[in-house]
Amino acid sequence: MGFRTGFVIGSVLFVYGILYITSTYDYPLLFQNGFTAEDVEKSASFYLSVYHAPLSVKVLIHSVFAIGMIGIVAKIIRWGEEDKYFGSISLLLYFSSLLMYVSIEIPNMRVLARPTERNIVNRAVYDADDKRKLENYEFYPLTSRERVSVVQVIGATNVIITALLAGVLLMQVGEWYATRLDRISENKHRQEMIAKHLGAERTANDKKEE
Repeated sequence: MGFRTGFVIGSVLFVYGILYITSTYDYPLLFQNGFTAEDVEKSASFYLSVYHAPLSVKVLIHSVFAIGMIGIVAKIIRWGEEDKYFGSISLLLYFSSLLMYVSIEIPNMRVLARPTERNIVNRAVYDADDKRKLENYEFYPLTSRERVSVVQVIGATNVIITALLAGVLLMQVGEWYATRLDRISENKHRQEMIAKHLGAERTANDKKEE
């Protein structure tokens, strides 16, 4: 396993650590029927703390995301037989998870922090009231029901990202296994060729002695 694969797996495991923390806030809202307003506020407060985290924390998280992407791209540049399949699929899955984070989670965390701004409310992804679906509706701040929907969408996105990154790990393990089988096959073929060559030399020497 090379450093490129280490970059990818390390980044995925780092993200999994974050997702493990978020799961304690997401799962009650997604998989429990009787979640309370307190559960919603706990989840919203957590994501607000993430949104308002110091710049150094955000840089760290985004840098780790970038390292994973760089690792996958660096592997694809070699364009080996395994990279055509495992690397390309890994890149697609990893990029999809980043796209969901950028296009869904960030806008939804932003609307939790600034629920009274029209542009931000309209860009978030959630189950909006029917009034907002009209072209020229009279703007009003995010309602409590919509706030619940915003938090649930963030949690559902985390679950999807978890599944996508599991696919990345599976592809990396599959690539390692395929490479290992190829090396075993090449080594076996090399040993057979050496044995064949030595056998031919011994036969030639025996004939000379006769």
